[in-house]
Amino acid sequence: MPDSAAQEPRQSRVAAFFLRGIAALLPVALTAFVFITIFRFANDYVTRPINRVIYWSLESNALGWKLLEGLGVDPYAAGMIARDDLPPALHDIADRHGIASSELMTALQVERAAHAGFWRDLEALHVDALRLRARVEDLVHPLIGAVLSLMLVLWVGWLVTSLLGRLVIARIERGLLSMPGVRAVYPYSKQLVEFFFQEDKRKNLEFQSVVAVRYPSPHVWSYGFLTNRAPRSLQQATGQELVSVFIPSTPLPMSGFTINVPQSELIVLQISVDDALKLIVTGGVILPPHELATQPALPKAPLAGA
Repeated sequence: MPDSAAQEPRQSRVAAFFLRGIAALLPVALTAFVFITIFRFANDYVTRPINRVIYWSLESNALGWKLLEGLGVDPYAAGMIARDDLPPALHDIADRHGIASSELMTALQVERAAHAGFWRDLEALHVDALRLRARVEDLVHPLIGAVLSLMLVLWVGWLVTSLLGRLVIARIERGLLSMPGVRAVYPYSKQLVEFFFQEDKRKNLEFQSVVAVRYPSPHVWSYGFLTNRAPRSLQQATGQELVSVFIPSTPLPMSGFTINVPQSELIVLQISVDDALKLIVTGGVILPPHELATQPALPKAPLAGA
């Protein structure tokens, strides 16, 4: 008995240490998850495309080739020849004299002269695209794309603060709205982004209400943002006054679900949008001071059959 009595305190201390360790590491892990997700998104959809444009601009035209030659990369070098793609005559010369022989380079020079315009077709010039891309990637560090993307964001931010910039952006938006497929998505994407990033959320009263709604089951209350009234056809079909509510997800509130529920079933919370976002990102850990519960916690319900 003494051994078991002594073992229980040790187990409770281990459990306490474990919970304290989780409490210390979880905020760090959550922060890392958010930033890794943002980094992957920026890398996949911003940095890599910018780097690909840089690579293409160096590989596809005469000016880019001159710049490469100045940096020590000769696309016409013997090491860049796509031997497997050579025509039979040139392939025979390579077999007889070698890939780096003067005979082959002279014959290639004659054939390449017919295709050496401003735009460079690597296949027609018998240049190995993979080898050239590897050399270009060695010269152009991937961080250049990240720096350029950051500069692009800052430049656009500066541009939209000026009258001329706003006119340019407005003209671009009109062009986007004239495209059949784009105009079905762009306005709503812009409205959602403005909801989360606008400097003064009082400009949009429809997005200012933080509500609680029964979702995804009648016994669960979820946080949401009241966005608009539900479509008229849906209200007429159900015979109810419905509203649209955006249910954000944790820890990235920009993703979530849009539901339509009776307005009478909503509970309007006296919480600002900023406080609601903090609450959602932290999984309910950070509550506004005026929303902290003062009454003692309810006792746990007994287990069935206990």
